[in-house]
Amino acid sequence: MTENEISVTAGSDRRDLRRYVGLLGIFWRSTFSAELEYRANFAANTALSVFWTVWAALGVRVFFRFSDSIAGWDYGELLVVVGLFFTVNGLRQALFAPNLNRMTDYIRNGTLDFLLTKPVNTQFMVSFRQLGVYNLLDPVLGISLSAIGLASANRIPTPGSLVAFVLMLAVAALMLYALTLVLMAAAVRLVNSEGLGNVAFVAVELSRFPVQLYRNPVQTVLTIVPVAFLTTFPAEALLGRLDGRLLLVGPVIGALAVALGSVAFRRSLRSYSGASG
Repeated sequence: MTENEISVTAGSDRRDLRRYVGLLGIFWRSTFSAELEYRANFAANTALSVFWTVWAALGVRVFFRFSDSIAGWDYGELLVVVGLFFTVNGLRQALFAPNLNRMTDYIRNGTLDFLLTKPVNTQFMVSFRQLGVYNLLDPVLGISLSAIGLASANRIPTPGSLVAFVLMLAVAALMLYALTLVLMAAAVRLVNSEGLGNVAFVAVELSRFPVQLYRNPVQTVLTIVPVAFLTTFPAEALLGRLDGRLLLVGPVIGALAVALGSVAFRRSLRSYSGASG
């Protein structure tokens, strides 16, 4: 490839990136406009999010009535994990669940047929078209609870720990997206996404506590699946005790998971025969 060809390719990639970012802005502004017409619902959901976050923090305290440490985690450290659970679950509910839940409508109403004709990547269209506005505060509340946990545990993250944490949290998001793609592929084949959202919910729910709190072989299974990447490993990164090898392996696993999810989704589209099929 010549220098001119490389320059043209780079310019095309930048234009595509700007195009997709612009589309994302259009999608999400439209969702905001529609959802914020019901501001009482937004206020009610915000109050519920705050309530459940506080309730979870108080509930964790019960575990430490007769012990200062459980499976190597003290109260403050466990709060970090619980906070990250709310962060990750908030990302699932805000970014991924609304789009997965719409797959049945896309398939039955012929909207997927319409999306397939658009000069835009179909995976992008079905993955990010909707936004769960009511759950956007949950990640903020989760991070805040994790910060409270750090203060309670008298831990001050180092710059290196913060970088490792951001990296592992990005890996967690990739894992969630990969799972969503696989479930979307299943929805296309089954012509029904009802109940598939529960699979993602269960996967995230299992990450509410560190995997060390589970007995073997469950602990091993949750590490391999890998549920541990959702909250346990990011929490260990923030606390400065993550195995350094995971910083190299984690991004590779996350990227591979998304690639495999994309393959599954594309193959499901090949078998799709249309709304009248």
